[in-house]
Amino acid sequence: MEKLKLSRIATVQSGLVLNRKEAREFGLVKKQYKRLSLRSLGDNGSLKINELDEYNSTEILDQTVLTQEKDIVARLFAPIFPVTIQENETGFVIPSQLAVIRLKNARKIMPDYLRWYLSVPLVTDKILLKEGWQVQRAIKISTLSDIYIPIPPLQKQRLIVQICTTGMKRESLYRELIEQEKLYMNAQIQKIIGGTVE
Repeated sequence: MEKLKLSRIATVQSGLVLNRKEAREFGLVKKQYKRLSLRSLGDNGSLKINELDEYNSTEILDQTVLTQEKDIVARLFAPIFPVTIQENETGFVIPSQLAVIRLKNARKIMPDYLRWYLSVPLVTDKILLKEGWQVQRAIKISTLSDIYIPIPPLQKQRLIVQICTTGMKRESLYRELIEQEKLYMNAQIQKIIGGTVE
C-alpha cells in the first residue's frame, strides 16, 4: 500500500493570529464572522456549531483562514480532535491554535478517511513523540506535515469511513441509553423514597 507524507497530499497550515485583524472598537469593524474555538472541535469528528465565537475583523479575511468544505481542522496540541468541515460549515475563521488541512486531490483520498486516520491514538502518539511531548503537548505544522499517511484504494477508504461512522452512531446510542437508564433508576429510587433526593 502506498504511503505518502501529509504534505504531499494536502496543504497544511495554521490559522489566523486573531489579534492582528481583530476590531476592538465598533467603528473599526469591517466584517463580522463566526470563529472556531478549541471547544468547537468534537471528539467524534464533527464541528460543534453552538461552540463558535463571534469575531469582528478590521478587514475582509482571506479564504485561506476561513473554513471550506472538505477541510480537516485539528488542534495543534493533543488530543488533536480532527473534524471534517461540511457544506454548511464554511466561512468560519480558523484561529492559529488550529491547523487546517486541505487535500490537493480529493479523488485519491477521502477527507473523512484522512480525518479518521489522524484521530487514531497511535498516530497522535507518533506526532507527540516527534515533538518530545514530555515537555509540552504542542504540535508544529512541520511535524504534522511529515506524518506518513497510508492510502488504500478508494473502495477500502469508503469501507473504513462507513465502519467508523456506524461505530460512532452506535457509541452515541449507547451513551443515550446509559443516560436514560440513569434517569429511570433515579425516578424509581425517588418513587420508593416517596419524594425527591435532596
